[in-house]
Amino acid sequence: MHAQNDTISLQPLILNDAFLTNHYKSQSIIALNDSIINQNPGQLTQLLQAETPIYFKENGRGMVSSPSFRGTLASHTAVVWNGINVNSSMNGQTDFNVFNSNSYDGILIQPGGGSIGYGTGAIGGTIHLLNKFDYNKGLRQSVNLGYGSFDTWTGKYQLKYSSKKFSSSVDYSRNQSDNDYKVPNYLTYNRNAKYYFNAINANFGYRFNPKNEVKIYSMFNFGKREFPLVDINSTPNGYENLDYRIMSEWNFKPNDKWLSELKLAYIHEENDFFTNIHQDFSTNLEVDNYILKYYLKHQITQNFQLAVLSEALYSEGGGNNLKSSTRNSFNFALIATHQLFDFLSYEASVRQDFSNKFNNPFIYALGINYRPITVYQLRTNISKNYRIPTYNDLFWRTGGNPDLKSESAYQLEIGNDYLGQNLKIQSNLFYNKIDDMIQWIPSQNNSNIWTPININQVKTYGFELIGSYIYNAFRFNTTYSYIKTKDEKTGKELMYSPNHKWTASAQYTYKHLSAYIQNIYTGKVYTVTDESATLRDFWTTNIGLNYTISSNYNVSFKVNNIFDQDYQTQENRWQPGINYNIQIQIKF
Repeated sequence: MHAQNDTISLQPLILNDAFLTNHYKSQSIIALNDSIINQNPGQLTQLLQAETPIYFKENGRGMVSSPSFRGTLASHTAVVWNGINVNSSMNGQTDFNVFNSNSYDGILIQPGGGSIGYGTGAIGGTIHLLNKFDYNKGLRQSVNLGYGSFDTWTGKYQLKYSSKKFSSSVDYSRNQSDNDYKVPNYLTYNRNAKYYFNAINANFGYRFNPKNEVKIYSMFNFGKREFPLVDINSTPNGYENLDYRIMSEWNFKPNDKWLSELKLAYIHEENDFFTNIHQDFSTNLEVDNYILKYYLKHQITQNFQLAVLSEALYSEGGGNNLKSSTRNSFNFALIATHQLFDFLSYEASVRQDFSNKFNNPFIYALGINYRPITVYQLRTNISKNYRIPTYNDLFWRTGGNPDLKSESAYQLEIGNDYLGQNLKIQSNLFYNKIDDMIQWIPSQNNSNIWTPININQVKTYGFELIGSYIYNAFRFNTTYSYIKTKDEKTGKELMYSPNHKWTASAQYTYKHLSAYIQNIYTGKVYTVTDESATLRDFWTTNIGLNYTISSNYNVSFKVNNIFDQDYQTQENRWQPGINYNIQIQIKF
């Protein structure tokens, strides 16, 4: 199936990631199509919150956003940019409000373990941000301008040029807002909440011939945010970030039996936290990462292939609240894929990581696909995954613990898929057990200082349903997740992990006009470890219109939270009531 036409596809169009193209067939893949991405043109959080089972905890609109995937922690979701894991080396997470959803040509969500291919943190799931290279398209330009409630402005300019052998794409986007919406407490409105984000993406490709291609990817993010006040007497604080990622890639396929992919990447992370935005002093953290990743696949027989994957990482961190340190690691993975019969195949993988700072577990994965008829498939997979301690975990000047062990996670998943022409239904049963989970707790000597320790064994299990229906001009998409979590030490559920989340969206197109509606239900979450405090469940509804004036002009209008619900995804961080956004796109 083609990812740009189907929201759900077990074999979607994978862009520029050979490993994902050839492996993980026994795990579900959610591919977000172009129309869905266009309905959510802002920050990546909004798109994934509305269209996937992932729960996001936000420190207010546009603020730091962290996911909970299958009941796991934010550091258990790996973000993969064109085949490279780009989770922060500082805290092991990704702030999804830094990324714009329309900066990518493909967005794929892969629930379940992915450490064989993408390393640390790929326990709950992986999110793939992908860019493609077009050839023979000539010069194309586009401008997107948007304005919305709370004096919110968005803008994007993109230039693409390609010839027979050369492909390029450069875009700049900016998102800014006063963010001063009403909140249902004594503060009256969201104070100290301004933000702006800038992003530059530049990608270049050169195709010597169909068998030999080189690519360069780059992504720059820089911005500033003020963090909303919790009460009127709070000191206003803020945050600045500067991140850039540069990667070169060489793809070589001499024949149908061999495929080689070499990636060389440099990732820089830098942030400053201001405890008082009216003062110059900040807590500064910086990390530089150098990555070399190589993938080689050999089709030994018509039905059997063998692949090796290896990655070397060197990183160096520092800052005024981080003990300067370096660390390096090397890993090697072996993957075998065997098509036993037309209806039955399996994939077996092993991987070992080596590090100068800590011991990493030996991990493995086994997946089986059974497809007796065209429209039905049974999948099952079992895997061991891991997460290494971050720079903050190990070297935080006031509380880091250099003796931490890596986390180990054991996962079992069983999936059933119905793949009709118009109707697609995907269901997953899953179980996850995490050993040596890293948790920050108050120090025994000073309760104001927190330190990380390996303390918990955590279990998560549940059920997912993902469906789509297309009939002529009508589209319907839905996801549902039921998740239970348990801290084996306390017997309590984890914080900020709802038992229930449901999304549903419908779209109808008539000639040049398209109308859609989005519904999101999120169950209650616990905000403390002893389950004594909760955030109530909530339901939000968004509606939108899109009008194509001509092939070069497009206007869209969207109203979020049309029933003006008061809700939070993090305690004391209210989300906005009813609000609107209008977008204009011009192509030339």
